[in-house]
Amino acid sequence: MKTILLLVTLIFSAMAVSSCTNDESDTEFEFLTPEEEQEAALKTEIKQKEIN
Repeated sequence: MKTILLLVTLIFSAMAVSSCTNDESDTEFEFLTPEEEQEAALKTEIKQKEIN
């Protein structure tokens, strides 16, 4: 009985892992270079100063 439950669990686990694929060519995340990150931080800081 335990063997059957183990096999069923393994089959469902394998199906879950194999179905999680990203077929899209675009990534969901935008990668920023350190320079772009600094520019964004400076823009945010300037906006904060303008608000205050």
